[in-house]
Amino acid sequence: MRSLPIYSAGLRFLQRLGYSLLQATLFGAILGLLVYYRVPRAQLSEDATPIALLARPSAWLQSWERGTYDWRARSLGGRSSRSDRVVVVALDDETLAEARQDDHPGIASNPWPREILGGLSNRLVDEGAELVLLDFPFTERSPRACLAQGTPGLEGLDDDQVFRKLLDRHPEKSLLAFSWSLDRGIPAGSRLWPYRVRLGTYPNEAQARGRLQSVLADQRPAFLIPTGNALEVWAGVASEQEGREVAQAQGVREPPKVQERRVTDDTHRVGPLELFVSLAEVQVEGLDVAQLEEVRQLEHPVAPLLGKASLYGASTVVPEPDGVVRAVPHLVSYRSREGARHVLPSMPLMAAMRLANTRQLRYADGRLYVGDRFSIPMDESGYSLVRWDAAEVGRGSRGSVSRAIPAWNVLLNLFAVREGVPPRAVHDIEGRLIVFTNTSRQGMHYEHTPIGEYTPSGAVLAQSLVNLLQSEGITRATPRMDLLLTLGLAFIGAFVALTFNRGLRSFGDVLMYLSAMTAVGLLYAGAAWYVFVNKLLWVAMMGPLLAMGLTFIFTIVQASRSERQLRHFITDVLGRYVSPEVARLVTRDLRLLTRPERREVTVFFCDLVGFSRLSKELSPERLIQLLNDYLTEMTDVVRGTRGQVDKYIGDAVMAFWGAPVRTERHAHHACEAALKVRAVLSERQAYWEKTYGHHLQCRIGIDSGEVLVGGMGSDFESKYSVMGESVKLSMFLESLNRGYGTFVLVGDGAARLAQDSYVFREVDRVRLKGRTEPTRLHELVGRKGEISPQVQEQLALYEQALTAYHQRRFDEALALFTQGAETYQDAVAGVYAERCRKFASAAPPEDWDGVFALEGQ
Repeated sequence: MRSLPIYSAGLRFLQRLGYSLLQATLFGAILGLLVYYRVPRAQLSEDATPIALLARPSAWLQSWERGTYDWRARSLGGRSSRSDRVVVVALDDETLAEARQDDHPGIASNPWPREILGGLSNRLVDEGAELVLLDFPFTERSPRACLAQGTPGLEGLDDDQVFRKLLDRHPEKSLLAFSWSLDRGIPAGSRLWPYRVRLGTYPNEAQARGRLQSVLADQRPAFLIPTGNALEVWAGVASEQEGREVAQAQGVREPPKVQERRVTDDTHRVGPLELFVSLAEVQVEGLDVAQLEEVRQLEHPVAPLLGKASLYGASTVVPEPDGVVRAVPHLVSYRSREGARHVLPSMPLMAAMRLANTRQLRYADGRLYVGDRFSIPMDESGYSLVRWDAAEVGRGSRGSVSRAIPAWNVLLNLFAVREGVPPRAVHDIEGRLIVFTNTSRQGMHYEHTPIGEYTPSGAVLAQSLVNLLQSEGITRATPRMDLLLTLGLAFIGAFVALTFNRGLRSFGDVLMYLSAMTAVGLLYAGAAWYVFVNKLLWVAMMGPLLAMGLTFIFTIVQASRSERQLRHFITDVLGRYVSPEVARLVTRDLRLLTRPERREVTVFFCDLVGFSRLSKELSPERLIQLLNDYLTEMTDVVRGTRGQVDKYIGDAVMAFWGAPVRTERHAHHACEAALKVRAVLSERQAYWEKTYGHHLQCRIGIDSGEVLVGGMGSDFESKYSVMGESVKLSMFLESLNRGYGTFVLVGDGAARLAQDSYVFREVDRVRLKGRTEPTRLHELVGRKGEISPQVQEQLALYEQALTAYHQRRFDEALALFTQGAETYQDAVAGVYAERCRKFASAAPPEDWDGVFALEGQ
């Protein structure tokens, strides 16, 4: 016997299955890499990148992920409370409609004079606003050439000057917007200024800014030229005479110094852009400025509006490739002509810095800290995801914050105060921050966000400011965490596939797999939703789910293929007609085949009666057809009782129960198979007689005992089989049926094991060759509870006769056996009647024990 071929074959199949699992998890590694590599925002819209092969599929995966993000963002918004810390004041359609019907000068048409905007800003501060964020573009000089109207103390100044003066009344209470673009703009043409005039000397740039701003407001080039330890401010002029006039207008008391411009002067030229950058830039500790979005063009307030009394912040929000705004860029970088990088803040961030009274920022562990008061999650590129406080934007101007006030209501209060009457409305804005924005149809300042397609851009800034003031926002999981989750879900997908895999043999199997997979997927999606809503953590959803799904499908296919190969292997080892249930159990545990051992089993041997005669009378074709038909019926019976067909020996069938799948009822199964064989013969007899012209009958021998089970054969071919005394005894019992006229003879071991469910009668006590102890032979009569009264009477008579026989009362036994043979046609009783006649004429020796000695064993 050789078990090595079976073990090697089983090991090969296990290796294939492991290899399938390894291949399946490769999906997790690939998708995990795509999740790990997050395409930089600067590359999202580019057609080609240095690693385009990775960037493009990663961008696709991120686009699917963003869809799940929007769903989670809306869920979080639906469970949040709108904040009243930030209030939107909206220049809406209602305000413009009221203004067109009003008789106050300058407001009937849009845009309003900047004098009005400055007055509204002051009015909001007077009503208690802590800071006013003016979300309006001031990139050009005011189109209103008229002088101030209605503002006390500012008569004679133009619109821009009035606006600046109004904002200066409340230092650092106003925040002006600027915008930026990633595209480089076309520089404006410049006039030739052949002379320059010196307007003052200052110890540092900060103190020189006021003079620079006044020069730039006059739309002249300004130069900041170092001299020793000081800085001189010069203005470009067309002539020496103009230089003296400019010096006088600028309030220079000493005789002005006018010189011709030199070529080197342009290196010290300060334009509105340079002045603006110096006013708006902030300092960040712990952040690599090179990682920030580098802007190419700045659209800042015009020079007359630049002043130290106001703050400056970017109002630009950038939609992602699908057109949805999910994050606000709080920090961007701008490279000056000299190559120096300057960091510029967003409007919400600058407002938070004003409240924290700091211009210093610190970045650490994925959060931006504003002094010691505020912090917010931010990635290294300067973007912070917006945490929405509403599930949908709804109508109006407030977006996801609690309140929005029409600008018309504030304007009425402004006019009332100017006219010396009490304000008409109380707005309850004490200590609040105001986002003053244009939400009219003319402004068209709307963004597509996760909570709605038409979210006012000012409302986006307001919500972002709320996030900063509450020091909370959405944190995106690290790429490493998303990678591990993707790999983990890939392994789970493979595990679920292998756990539930049964080979896709039915629609029920497919439904079970899909249900299991759906349950696991929903469980993970629910967990990702939970940590988003409750922990404000965005973990990847699509990547892990896709990895799990692909791994699941791939593993199912591979496992099904391996299982089919394994079934072929098991069929080769156990035989073609192995029971499906046995094959399934063996598939789960190949050790059932690969481990030779001694085990108690029940062996079944069935032989066709008169096969030699059939061989002579039927043609070879008809004989094979009959034999196949008969053996198929016998095999179906064995399989139906969880048995294992060992081999076919011509017309004989050898089977066993109790291996490779262990069972304590192996004897019961064998007895049940014998009774079913009898039933099949009865059912099919008419067909066989009609088709082949012969009556078929078989005899069966059954015995239970300890045998050796395992793979037996050569290195080239091996078969799972049994070997032992019970095998030989079952074959011998089958042959003894002819002498006793019985259908099924059962060994003593099998009869004892199955006697609780089946009825047996003792046929004989024989001494087998090589054994000293006698062996009892039994006939299987039927199942308990199914024995007819006539058979019960026959068994009672037979038992009475057998008792008399063993007590040497041969005359009495002869009469009883004869009665049984004649009345019930009992062949076994006839055998004993013949023995009794012999013993009546020649009594057995005194030491006779009733054991019959078999001849020719």
